[in-house]
Amino acid sequence: MLASLCVSACSFDYGSELADDTSIPEMTMTGVNASRYENARLSVELRASILEMYDADKIWTASDVEFVQYTNTGDGAIEAEGSAGLFLVDDAADVYSLGQTASFRIVEDNLFLTASDLRWDRSVHTLVSGLASSVELERGDGSVIVGTGFSANTLSREYQFTGSVAGKLVSGGASSSDLPETGL
Repeated sequence: MLASLCVSACSFDYGSELADDTSIPEMTMTGVNASRYENARLSVELRASILEMYDADKIWTASDVEFVQYTNTGDGAIEAEGSAGLFLVDDAADVYSLGQTASFRIVEDNLFLTASDLRWDRSVHTLVSGLASSVELERGDGSVIVGTGFSANTLSREYQFTGSVAGKLVSGGASSSDLPETGL
């Protein structure tokens, strides 16, 4: 998955007495800088203070993560970037979980998203927060929406909140309207 890993420290434990304990990672790395290439083009860069790999379960965990996703045009243009205090990848299930304050910037949509926790299910193109977790969406036009029970379809780029919502929507160039606490 990752074509290149630059690692400042790496430890392997081949102890047979711990081989059956799935809570022990097969590999732990610190000071990680990783790059992913697709079709010989840089597609993702990831930095983490600690990365643990659980190969048997196809699980990766990381802390203090920053990432940049590039467009597939090959010109180095950024498609999205973000960070999270915790990052969990369940490669077998195609599920990515972010916690301890996750933030994303989606360049094409001029959208910035901040949440305490998020879960992306790549196979069904859904991004969700916890039901009681607060999510803030901010657009480049000055619109800001804060709500709970966030879910989004990342394919159609539609989103909704099932809980309370507050904020300000800017339409056109000059007018704005405040949203009530109870919904859109």
